[in-house]
Amino acid sequence: MISVCAISVGQIKQLDYGQKREMLSALNKSPISETMWLSRTGFVEDEQAYKDHGGPHKAVCCFSKSHYQMYKNDLNTLPDYAMFGENLTLENLDEADLFFGNQYRLGEAILEVSEIREPCWKIQTKYGIKDLVKRMSTSGKTGFYFRVLQEGYVDQDDDLELIQLADEASRLSVQELNDIYYNDRKNVSRLKYALQNPYLSEMRLAKLQKLYDNAIK
Repeated sequence: MISVCAISVGQIKQLDYGQKREMLSALNKSPISETMWLSRTGFVEDEQAYKDHGGPHKAVCCFSKSHYQMYKNDLNTLPDYAMFGENLTLENLDEADLFFGNQYRLGEAILEVSEIREPCWKIQTKYGIKDLVKRMSTSGKTGFYFRVLQEGYVDQDDDLELIQLADEASRLSVQELNDIYYNDRKNVSRLKYALQNPYLSEMRLAKLQKLYDNAIK
């Protein structure tokens, strides 16, 4: 069983962290206090300001609380939950141990690891850490997304239970895909292997295909 520190949701708001451009976001989330429905597109009371931040392949955003420590020297205090706008703040689940296609049970719902997270400028702006996006991306400790295979009610005290591992023949970890996507974009063999993964979304495969096409030129 994987301990869940908090299950959090948020609504779209106009945020002001001293930035010059408008910042509409549901980045600031609060833990749920009662049972909540989890649908194919996410928790019923959770919102996303932009379509690329949600959808069926990015239904549930997750981040390991142990990774908060990477930023302890940049901030006076570290949040207890949803530091980077994640829905699930997990106690300690490393990207190297997460494979696309792994299935987990959370309450009544069944989830499948589906996507890497691409950190955006908003989390960097919120904390005023100029190189946050680069540090997070290149480290591979970005968090990840679940798709929802089975909808259901989730309680605030539910934990994650691994119920099925991805096929070993095509196994690809979140850490490995992050490393390919952010640090090793011209590695033809690694890109080719990633493109064979049956659990990646069409959008992710299209991005990888573009990298592959450029790498073989």
